[in-house]
Amino acid sequence: MRILQINKFFYPRGGAERYLLDLMQLLEERGHEVAPFSMRHRRNAAHTYDPYFVSHVDYSDEAGVLGAAATAARTIYNREARRKLTALIDVFRPDVAHLHNIHHQLTGSVIDALLEAGVPIVQTLHDYQWVCPVYTFVSHGEVCEACRGRRFHQAVVKRCQGGSIVRSAVAALELAVGAGKKWTRRIDRFLAPSRFLAEKVVEHGLPAASVRQQDYALCLERYRRARAAGGHALYAGRLASEKGVETLFDALARVPGLSLRVAGTGPLEPSLRRRAEAELPGRVSFLGYLEADALHAQVSEAAFVVVPSEWYENQPFAVLEAFALGTPVVGAAIGGIPELVVPDRTGLLFPSGSAPDLAEALRGMAARPDRGALGAAARTLVEERFEPGRHVDALLAVYREVAR
Repeated sequence: MRILQINKFFYPRGGAERYLLDLMQLLEERGHEVAPFSMRHRRNAAHTYDPYFVSHVDYSDEAGVLGAAATAARTIYNREARRKLTALIDVFRPDVAHLHNIHHQLTGSVIDALLEAGVPIVQTLHDYQWVCPVYTFVSHGEVCEACRGRRFHQAVVKRCQGGSIVRSAVAALELAVGAGKKWTRRIDRFLAPSRFLAEKVVEHGLPAASVRQQDYALCLERYRRARAAGGHALYAGRLASEKGVETLFDALARVPGLSLRVAGTGPLEPSLRRRAEAELPGRVSFLGYLEADALHAQVSEAAFVVVPSEWYENQPFAVLEAFALGTPVVGAAIGGIPELVVPDRTGLLFPSGSAPDLAEALRGMAARPDRGALGAAARTLVEERFEPGRHVDALLAVYREVAR
């Protein structure tokens, strides 16, 4: 088959991009022709089709980007993306298009290009982009579903996008345009990695008949435990409030003797460093952003990984990669995390946002003599559910189904 893979980023930025790049390789190894469509960026790898990529949009820069009406309009409907994708379709002649993250930069304009050319569309839902203007159901640090029923103006009222009425309005308008054009009714199949996400997007208006749960895939040969685990915990991820890192620091203060390594960067890093120095001296090590091999080594060395999220996580790679490396997880019971972290089998769960309960889980996991057995069970789980060959077989069946 000839398959278009469409995502706004084309470098290893997060879980969605890791999945995209792995999937392209897996499909090509099966003999399929794959063309990416994305946004230009200095970190992109060179590709035959990158001349068709659209110019870069930095949505986070309100003064430089959203201050200009023309650029604000581009983050609602990107005419350059539609034009360039149409040109790529004319050259590549795809049998099917697979969308990933498109909002704010590529926008739903790419759907119009695909519909005009008669190309069937599959979309993997990496977050809640079609039903929540901020993707995460988080407003000012708390879970929020005020936009249920396509009431996207609530995001403007609440200034959900970083406290900015301008950015919130742009995000809300993009979804309102999509609702008016009925884009979600014209995507042939939505693939949701977690059951939780699948059910939540249907609650918020996506057509139930089009939504199907399908796990991610992991190229397991990349994950080999290198050395025996130490006695410390590891947090790996963005340092932001919805990730629960502040709650993790609150809990750590209640567990004397346990040390923590932090891999990642984000807006909370300065305040977390100050807290660590003042409240947890000598117990927290900040590792910064780590490339894949260095991160895998840290996960292998940890006694366990902590995923303290306070938003509706989908199927977090922080859990999947820990499991692939045979490391158990202490995870928040929110979103898709409980579908992976099984208490006393692959890790421990605690109520999201509760520092006392997280502290109890940290103490419990640190004291367990069977962490090796939990890690082995976690590795078995990913071998059984996330093996790439089975994933590609299932995905190709979806492609052929919609192509018919």
